[in-house]
Amino acid sequence: MFDAQAIDETALRRGFQRKGKTYWMRRTDDFVQLVNLQGSAWSSSQTYLNFGMWPLALGEPKSLAESKMMFRTRAEDLGAADPDALFDAADRLQSLRDLRAALAARSVSGLVSVELRRLLDG
Repeated sequence: MFDAQAIDETALRRGFQRKGKTYWMRRTDDFVQLVNLQGSAWSSSQTYLNFGMWPLALGEPKSLAESKMMFRTRAEDLGAADPDALFDAADRLQSLRDLRAALAARSVSGLVSVELRRLLDG
């Protein structure tokens, strides 16, 4: 289970801003990055730490909902078992080039929208 206070402290140190009770976001040169702490629908003791990105080449995101991000993954899919590891992974994914290389090396996995895939392939 992830601790919201620990995530908040780590997020703020890494340049993210709190955007509600369970959302943090920051801008890089190429992305809006979003971290979301999500409770489980099946267990009140289970939480998930989600990471998403929206490419600024496509304009501003209409929503900061994690489900609307063009790249979405869970902390464990980035090899992150704690907030520091998740934010380390976020620091390595600040540009389209970073994401393209990480996907090619299979060092990250996640859902990639068709629109983002076109940007990465271009």
